[in-house]
Amino acid sequence: MTIQYSKYLFIAFYICTFCSCKKYLEEPNKLQTDIKTVDQLQALIDNAPLFSYEGNNYTAAFSTDDTEIEMEAYQKYPTSVSLDALHYYIWDVSNVINKGYDDLWNNEFKKIFTANVVLVDVDNVQGTLEQKNAVKANALFIRAMSYWALVNHYCLPYAPQNLKSFGLPLKSSTIYTEPLNRSTLEDTYNFILQDVRQAKELLAAGDVEDRMRWRVSEKAIYAFLSRYYLFTNNYQEALRAADLALTSSVANLVDFNTLGRGTPAVYTNPNITLSYSILNDWAANRFLYWNEFYYTRYSYNASQWYNPSKQLLAIYDKENDLRFKNFFIENGGRRFNVISPAQYRYTTFYDGRYLVSGPTVAEVLLNKAEAAARLNEVPLSIQTLNSLRLKRYKHYTDLGATSSADALHKILLERRRELPFSFRWGDIRRFSVNETTEDDVILERTFYKVLDASVDLTKIEKYSLPLKSLRYAVPISVIEIAASQGQIEQNKY
Repeated sequence: MTIQYSKYLFIAFYICTFCSCKKYLEEPNKLQTDIKTVDQLQALIDNAPLFSYEGNNYTAAFSTDDTEIEMEAYQKYPTSVSLDALHYYIWDVSNVINKGYDDLWNNEFKKIFTANVVLVDVDNVQGTLEQKNAVKANALFIRAMSYWALVNHYCLPYAPQNLKSFGLPLKSSTIYTEPLNRSTLEDTYNFILQDVRQAKELLAAGDVEDRMRWRVSEKAIYAFLSRYYLFTNNYQEALRAADLALTSSVANLVDFNTLGRGTPAVYTNPNITLSYSILNDWAANRFLYWNEFYYTRYSYNASQWYNPSKQLLAIYDKENDLRFKNFFIENGGRRFNVISPAQYRYTTFYDGRYLVSGPTVAEVLLNKAEAAARLNEVPLSIQTLNSLRLKRYKHYTDLGATSSADALHKILLERRRELPFSFRWGDIRRFSVNETTEDDVILERTFYKVLDASVDLTKIEKYSLPLKSLRYAVPISVIEIAASQGQIEQNKY
């Protein structure tokens, strides 16, 4: 590695390590004077560990009906689940507000900060117009993806009645005096769409870069737009964007029949050997290049344990569905010394740390199938769904549908099977405000009484998250509100 390139990586490391959201909100950028060439900006863009991973996402891991923490198991092994996780599990407000650090919020604002460094500097550095346009496009898409993650956690879901509710502080510069007041939800969505459209205008037509899947491409933009328009109930545009994304010859659906076995885990007292998919062994040098990606992005869970609910487990064909056979590990609780009662563990990449959250071929097929069903294009919706299922079952048979409602029901079940945990929160939110009530989800749990600093094992409580709850917007940490000197307002509960 050259000394010059090492310097570029140091800049990237500096941003990743030291530019917390608080610093981003409070301090002017002292880094820009060191940036002289477009290659340095490209080095920032290619810092895959910064841009490809979300922060520790408690909401995705613990706040949906995909998760269930069994009371008997918790009573025996209370250290297996953190108190922070339990506050998200019961949809607490005050304890989430008072958390000392919000990893998801901070990590996404690090990315926004870095994207803004690139956008502010790119016209003033040495390099060709083509190089500068590519760097701009990547920075715009990074910023859009980060705001997408944030708006789908810390704001209410997109719906006409919510458009004037709180959005996010929209940062487009590195100036620390730029106001931090929250925009409206409508303005936030428009900001995201504007960034994506501008990125597309700057890019030459082209496909995904196989070994640089964290770089934006025209196909990645169409894949994201299929998601954006699905979440904003513009099904015709979602369908069109999905079709354009699916012309990629680089991003391809993986046949799960071809997945090999990974390193087994052997335990004693009592003796048991757990079998894992090869994906469980994959570190970054493999999983950053997952063949289904249009654009690399992962949801992260520091606990490495996604606890599948009985309801989630029940929707799989346990004999034929290769997602169940590869990723749902019976007795997987042994990884955390939980022996009895036996607990399942859901794990895909790198020993359960990471779940796909970036746009993939599988997601785009599901987006297309759902949009088609909601547009009453039943044959197209089922044909699209079956093209995914063909690669996911050991002994495969086509599904049929008798109506758009029947097709939609089957598609949403398949979506949940394909995209558990990392996508479920966003889906629950949008289902609550779309044009139909058949897909609505009311979240309910029975668990011990969770207090501010402990769990009372002598008392049992029923918890619920009502339909269209204000708690669909995750509370913002009091630390972030204080760092903004009160400019950032808390969600209303």
